[in-house]
This record gives sequence, C-alpha cells and structure tokens, in this order.
Amino acid sequence: MLKVENISKSFGEFKAINNLSFEVQIGDVMGFLGPNGAGKTTSMRIITGYLKSDIGNIFIDDKNFEADPIQAKSMIGYLPEGVPLYLDFSPYLYLDYVCQVREIKNSKKSIEKVINDLQLQEVKDVRIETLSKGFKRRVGIAQALIHDPKLLILDEPTDGLDPLQKFEVRKLIKNLSKNKAIIISTHILDEVPEVCNKCLIINDGKKVFEGTPNQLKRKVGKSLDEKFRKIVN
Repeated sequence: MLKVENISKSFGEFKAINNLSFEVQIGDVMGFLGPNGAGKTTSMRIITGYLKSDIGNIFIDDKNFEADPIQAKSMIGYLPEGVPLYLDFSPYLYLDYVCQVREIKNSKKSIEKVINDLQLQEVKDVRIETLSKGFKRRVGIAQALIHDPKLLILDEPTDGLDPLQKFEVRKLIKNLSKNKAIIISTHILDEVPEVCNKCLIINDGKKVFEGTPNQLKRKVGKSLDEKFRKIVN
C-alpha cells in the first residue's frame, strides 16, 4: 500500500531525513519510533504530501505520489500532532465541513459512523473550544477516518486520552487494520506491542531498526524503555 524509497530532506545545513526506505501493507500497523528531533514528523509530512523530499519516491497503491498527488492524498487519512480544528464549530459541524471539502457522498452516514466509533455522541453538538484535550484528539482522529482511507497515518493518536479512552482507540486501530495500512508515531513505547505488528526506529533521520516487536525484544532485552535507549544510542 505504501512504499517509501530512499527519501532525504534537508533544511539548510540540517539533514532531517537521510535515505529512508520502508514499506507498509494492508493489515500492517507500524509503530514509528524515535527520540525528539529524529525526523518522524518530517517523514510523515513528506508521505502525506505536505512536504516534498529532496530525493527519493513515495508510492501509494503502486502509483508514484508525484504522478497524481490529488488521487494519492484521497487515499490517506492523517492525524498531525497538533491537528487544526475549527474551535467555533461543533464536532458534527466540523466533520460535515470535512465531508464537503472531500466531496464525500452520503456524508451523514459517514459522520454518524465515526462519531460512534470515536464515542463522540455526547459532545457532537458542543463547541470544540470547550472540549477537553482528549475529546479534541478524538475529533482529530474522526476527521482522519471520515473518508475511509486505505492508508492511515496517526501522529501520537492517544496523546491526552485517559486510560479507558486509550484502550478504546487501540481497539479501534486493531479493527481498522483489517483493511487499512496504518502508521502510528508514538513516544508511548508500551503501545507498540499492544497494537503494532511492525516497528521502525529512526534516529538523526536514519533508520536504525525495522522488524517486529518480538524481533526488537530479542535483539536487546526485555525492557521496552531500555531497548529503545540502546537502539538509538
């Protein structure tokens, strides 16, 4: 579904991404890990078309992103770390606006589905600016799902959620992975074995590990926090 081929990106003298390659298929949930400044957000912005790589290629469903960027973007759902929400809107009105922008047919059905999936029923008509951080995060996830994308890219999807909400979002991600390819950027390392079947670790813009959570565990030991430190240092 997604093939990232030798992408690099520099900002002046700083090389944010250095020759990064990986693949994610339908059914995969890939944990995208790395310390602050490792290049995770830059990578996701390149994959989603918000930034252009200096070199390399992105393929979505075996088609080069550059050949038809509009079609490629229509297949991607993206939750950025600081998702921009229209604070004067209610969640329902905001999702209706997203449906109009994406020209989604039968938008009412799509909105009702994501509101139910993200448990937003009790706040669907409340102004977003009055919502807790956790509810705002769920509205952000809802907008990423509203068009039923085949590739879902989530930057810190459980940030700000309470333990029960985190459990529900992880369960939702597992269910979604049956017919989607999913990338999760997270600093909560315990989420990796909970929801991911693959993990990719980058540091200083370079890939330092790619494999399964079990392979990572066998490589460096039992403690997830400890093994992360060993991998990136």
